Amino acid sequence: MKKIVFITVCLLLVLLLGGCKAKEQNNMIIKSDKAVNFINEVKDADIWILPETEENLKTTLWGTATVSKTKAGESVKAPLCEPGDDGYYMFRMIDVDKFYYSANGITLKAGYTLKLKEIDINRVNLEVSDENGELINTYEVFSARL
Repeated sequence: MKKIVFITVCLLLVLLLGGCKAKEQNNMIIKSDKAVNFINEVKDADIWILPETEENLKTTLWGTATVSKTKAGESVKAPLCEPGDDGYYMFRMIDVDKFYYSANGITLKAGYTLKLKEIDINRVNLEVSDENGELINTYEVFSARL
């Protein structure tokens, strides 16, 4: 398992350092009337909230960040595109210290709140609450330095 994670992180690093051209960027469709709240309790970062599709799961070229330069402790509105084939989203983040964060299989609706929390030095969770603040699910977030 550690070997797979190491290879995945190395491939991600190679692709990120290679850069991407505009034509390679993800073409997700964003509905301007749909948004979620994102609360960043970890580090300043760029985040991506993408439909969980086979194409998005196989790439590290996610296009323009859903929300750029979120500050730790900040709450921002993030536009929500249509979900993936099974109704799920995926979360990606790269912080200012070049740590990569990832979670898949996330159920979201407009008005939901995502709170990224550091549990301890090696654990990060993404809490998803509905529009009334009721906790719906907590997702373990993979994180590693690029």
